[in-house]
Amino acid sequence: MRRKDLWAASLGEGVLVLVLALIGWASHQPFIFASLGPTAYEQVETPQRPSAHPYNVIVGHLIAVATGFVAIAAVRAWNVPAVSMHGVPLPRVWAAVLACVLTVIATQLARATQPAALSTTLLVSLGIMQTWLEAGVIVSAVLFITCVGEPIRRLRLKHAGS
Repeated sequence: MRRKDLWAASLGEGVLVLVLALIGWASHQPFIFASLGPTAYEQVETPQRPSAHPYNVIVGHLIAVATGFVAIAAVRAWNVPAVSMHGVPLPRVWAAVLACVLTVIATQLARATQPAALSTTLLVSLGIMQTWLEAGVIVSAVLFITCVGEPIRRLRLKHAGS
């Protein structure tokens, strides 16, 4: 790895996380969450992969949110406590399994594979972010990271060919 690549990828990741964290800080909403780290990483470290493309990022995470909600409804886990340090309720186990299976199927059918979307579907199905407001925050954050990350991804692609 070239030293230039090391710095570009590291700074690109930092910029993406910083933008979302600052939006979260200013809005008092969780605009930064676990699945955005790997999404940002793909955009700046492996910009050539299809999963780093805007379509895959946006559609993959949208599918993940939707399948998380479908799984919660299917196993009737809406009022089951979220996974925490105190335990993993059995309905949340089944919601997580179903959400992951559905996410993989749907993203493959839509040709929108996005590995970090599995983290998003777990956030929803495990009850960590399962309200409609939180779903809106997830979608907004994904749109933000795509808007900010796409120019960085394209710049990385341009310089990778140099």
